[in-house]
Amino acid sequence: MITSTKEKILNATLELIKAEGIEGVTIRKIAGIAGANVALINYYFGSKEKLISETLKIQLDSFREAFSVFDEIEIPPIARLKKFLLWYTSSLQEHPELVKRLLGQDQLFESQAEYASFLKRQGIEKLSSTLIEIMGETSRERILLMMQQIFAAIFSPIIKASFVQKHESTDDLHYYPSATVEEQIDLFLDHYFYKYIAR
Repeated sequence: MITSTKEKILNATLELIKAEGIEGVTIRKIAGIAGANVALINYYFGSKEKLISETLKIQLDSFREAFSVFDEIEIPPIARLKKFLLWYTSSLQEHPELVKRLLGQDQLFESQAEYASFLKRQGIEKLSSTLIEIMGETSRERILLMMQQIFAAIFSPIIKASFVQKHESTDDLHYYPSATVEEQIDLFLDHYFYKYIAR
């Protein structure tokens, strides 16, 4: 498969963000990694900010796509939730360094603002509707608390484990479970939703 110059520039930007953070991105560095000239990068993207935003959009789109699972109403709600968790987790694992950079970034790029808007307008509603369907819960406060706990229990440990496996010594690895992501999600769902699954 032939990679276009524009794709090479986006890939180079992604690698640079992962290695040095957004603050370390310069057009000259990207040009060197991508084998392109500065003028061509400016032609395609117009500015460094637009290039970074478009690069981040690729990752954020994979998070957004995971929410489409909730539209598959023919699937039982607990299966929908599991499928969403697997898909979202897969996206997190693909670029854990980038996710950490995204979470710690003070400056919001256009693509990040668009994703935040999507979460507020659609994503959170889709997830909460599925939780209501599973639990029969009507308290908005309890549903929001449940969502916080899901994100804390599933996504935080997986991101942390991704970093540990890449950056820590093998002696430290025995503090982290060797279970697959799916096994971890199944365990969480079995224990957290046991009374709803059993019905």
